[in-house]
Amino acid sequence: MSGLISRIRRDERGISLAELIVAMSVGILVLAMAGAFFVSVSRASSTTSGVDANTRSASTAMREVERMLRVSSNNPVASGVDTQYAFQYASATSIRFFAYINLNSAVDVQPVEVQFTLDTTKGVLTETKWNGTATDSTKSYYDFPRATTPTLGNPPTSSINLANSVVPTTLFSFADAGGAPLTPGAAGLSASQLQAVRSVTVTLTVGERDASKPTSANNVTLTSTVGMPNLQFGS
Repeated sequence: MSGLISRIRRDERGISLAELIVAMSVGILVLAMAGAFFVSVSRASSTTSGVDANTRSASTAMREVERMLRVSSNNPVASGVDTQYAFQYASATSIRFFAYINLNSAVDVQPVEVQFTLDTTKGVLTETKWNGTATDSTKSYYDFPRATTPTLGNPPTSSINLANSVVPTTLFSFADAGGAPLTPGAAGLSASQLQAVRSVTVTLTVGERDASKPTSANNVTLTSTVGMPNLQFGS
């Protein structure tokens, strides 16, 4: 009788141990699934936040670039000899042009010279402006600093950062009145190409500048082709 009781007790201990092992295995599986779900939700939330922030940054910068490009204009001069065409410099990452836009309520029209430049090293897109200087009492003509180089030595009226974390890329591309592409050389567009520009395509990507990093999934790209009505009837 005592031998039977002892055998039953050993069987009971064996069953309890097996159940414990099964319970632990199930618990570990449940914890692993819960952990994986939490990580997935956390990554999705991070991606959503990153995309939202990058979208807002890219949209704000794109609106400003579009706004200024749409009012780009040739700069009239009193003599009629020294024609100052709208675009003074243009490359894949920088453009400088004249724009007639109402920026000052004290005058009817306040022309400015505008430059958008992408610093491909820092990933910063900047907007720099120079106010025109009236050359006659009626304020019909304005003078601006001019150069064929990528930068001007004259102190700007203002300079602001439009967007940070801009991914290095071809920011600007150009086309003539017939839609044919105008390709910049090493020094940017040539003088004849600058005169022929009738539309600019802006491709702006904001996000992780290192594509090998996981957060590059947060990158946002906006593309817009901007026509310039003030130049449509130019030669």
